[in-house]
Amino acid sequence: MIKAFHLRDSRLVARLQRVGTPLDIEEQLTHPRSPLRSVLLDSILAPHAGPSTFILDQQDEHGTSLGLAQMRTRPGRPERDVVFMAPALTTGNGSHAIWQRLLAHLCIKTAEQGSLRLYARLPGKSEELQLFKNVGFLEYGQEDIFQLDPGINRADGSAGLNLRPQQLSDGWGLQKLYTTLAPRAVQNAEGLAQGQWSLGHRRWGEQGRREGYVWEVDGEILGALHLRSGKRGYWIRTLLHPDVLDQAEALGRAALRLTEARPYLPVYFALREFEAGWRSILPSLGFKPLTSQTLVVKHMAVRVRKAVPALIPALEQTPTEGAATTVMSPIEMAQTQSTPKHRRVRQSDHQILTLIF
Repeated sequence: MIKAFHLRDSRLVARLQRVGTPLDIEEQLTHPRSPLRSVLLDSILAPHAGPSTFILDQQDEHGTSLGLAQMRTRPGRPERDVVFMAPALTTGNGSHAIWQRLLAHLCIKTAEQGSLRLYARLPGKSEELQLFKNVGFLEYGQEDIFQLDPGINRADGSAGLNLRPQQLSDGWGLQKLYTTLAPRAVQNAEGLAQGQWSLGHRRWGEQGRREGYVWEVDGEILGALHLRSGKRGYWIRTLLHPDVLDQAEALGRAALRLTEARPYLPVYFALREFEAGWRSILPSLGFKPLTSQTLVVKHMAVRVRKAVPALIPALEQTPTEGAATTVMSPIEMAQTQSTPKHRRVRQSDHQILTLIF
């Protein structure tokens, strides 16, 4: 049986989270939080958002199967991310079947609550990736994670680009920049990413802090930078127009200067496969490859209520396409043929109606 989390399940969740697999590497590296803390915060801060954590607790002739799955809603968007699964696949004991059942349940609940897409970020070429594909998830991108060498002095070098804080009015310019960079397949998978580069108000209980900066030239946004800061580290994401790739190093140095307040924290840089120009620049800035993850998505079929017009039987002998046609029994056909044209035909109780669409 799969059920939504209840407060009485807290002890079970605390036990399962110790043997599970976190799937949000950005959160784990910058400001981690446990699944139990997440679900308790959700129940307080967003009680009307619907359940986000589900538990499998089933007994059969083979014993007891226990599992945990957690997803998180993207703020202001009809999308969710799978962020935690337990037990880890390496534990065996039917973990593959447990994941498959829980993932199928997450998909159903996501669609029922009106969300359009369910995402996950998984280790590349892994068992986890193959299992998600078995449930219907599609691979649409790759993201490489780099880590700054701790010995790098972030204040060294030039000052970088002249960035300004991101404003609400920058939404259209950021969207244009994103669509210039991202391939069509990625845009379709991410719903044109209309909310990925927006900065909403920070919610109480939100882990870490996200800041946005843009580089604007003659009224056009040519570069953007998002910096997430947490108790464990910094996470950098960028957008840079293909026509100004020669400014990649300057944008990178501007990002590093924003992390000078806490030089003891590690800095991570997330690079998508379509962001050209950065792979030769990052080593010169002091970044080294750390890991990579595969981006997957499952599109939901959302039920839409639509009014259907009532169809009324018609007696025309040559109905137009799309009209309702009346088909009569042989006896009624004979009666119709013997009836003068000026007389009105009386419909029989045995009349058979067939609708042609």
